[in-house]
Amino acid sequence: MLRAILLTLAMPLLAHHSTAEFDLTRSVTITGVVTKFTWANPHSYIELDVDGEHWRLEVEALNLLRRYGWTKDSLKSGDKISCIGAPAKDPATLAQKCFTVEFPDGRKLQATPSGESPR
Repeated sequence: MLRAILLTLAMPLLAHHSTAEFDLTRSVTITGVVTKFTWANPHSYIELDVDGEHWRLEVEALNLLRRYGWTKDSLKSGDKISCIGAPAKDPATLAQKCFTVEFPDGRKLQATPSGESPR
């Protein structure tokens, strides 16, 4: 009985963490300037200006990002970064699931267990 109750409570959490909007069969790199970094659950977001367009990059939840070495100060407005990740299935969306962030000096922030698409 307890197991059934716990499973029922966990279902909404599992349902939310979908990557359905992203094309996980492709990996692309975009480079731009951070305009905002939202450190939040259930996902953190990087707002990025790329050649005059505004992109929204989704990264993992706080507990996972902390495991990979991220902090709320890992990215600041004005930072130039490249993000390797899976693009949105709809290119007009200007969104990406970000797996790795790279700085011009070569430093990297991993945003998934392997830093790559979970293909």
